[in-house]
Amino acid sequence: MQAPDLLAAALRWLELAGLLGFTGAVVVRRLAANPPALPWARPRLQLVLGLALAGGLATAVDQFVFGAGVTLGVLIRIAAEAVALALCMTIGRGAVPVGFVAVLVIALSGHAPRVDPPVPAIIDEAIHVVSAGMWAGGIVVLAALHPPGGWRGEEGRELIERFGRVAILALAITALTGVLRATQELTAISDLWATGYGLVLAAKSAGVLAMAAMSALTWRRGLPLARVEAALGLAVIGASGLLAAFPMPPGQA
Repeated sequence: MQAPDLLAAALRWLELAGLLGFTGAVVVRRLAANPPALPWARPRLQLVLGLALAGGLATAVDQFVFGAGVTLGVLIRIAAEAVALALCMTIGRGAVPVGFVAVLVIALSGHAPRVDPPVPAIIDEAIHVVSAGMWAGGIVVLAALHPPGGWRGEEGRELIERFGRVAILALAITALTGVLRATQELTAISDLWATGYGLVLAAKSAGVLAMAAMSALTWRRGLPLARVEAALGLAVIGASGLLAAFPMPPGQA
């Protein structure tokens, strides 16, 4: 990969981290609002939306300098991120649906639109991104919270149990859609170790499996692994950004 590709991967990681964190924050806030309410578990949407907007703006500059021009998808994401952030900082309402526009549009900016036929791949990618945000993004958000009495305390355990029920389903959907996308981008199983794209995909898959194992320990035994899981989650998001920056996966070469 050339330097612009690596730069594009880093910037996509920044935006993805913000958008998946936004999705996770929305899930955590909704779970915390269920009775009995947990008022301490209300992560700020401004932070993750600001991170996403910074990544989107930097991506636009990168495309303008190194590419053929800023794509429509990036412009739509920037607009949605900016409006959602402004709503958060002013009236405090309406930010969630606008923010999810950016989450869904990011599925249009990878390799999915170039798959033949493109529509199933785009839908698959959109579901993959949303479910990954609910699960991995939620874990990253949880790592930044400080429940009274710690995660072994009553309220901390309550939130982990609520999140666990959602995360199990989201993880299953993430894994299923990820496998489907892999079959669209790879030509053979050997691509996993014979191509750069496959090696990054294999590393990402290993990271997801490690996160799933840690999550099982956290939810069932109450072990304080949240920050380790969050670090792994950010690494997996970085691998996703790197995959999107590859000029052409094996299945499209």
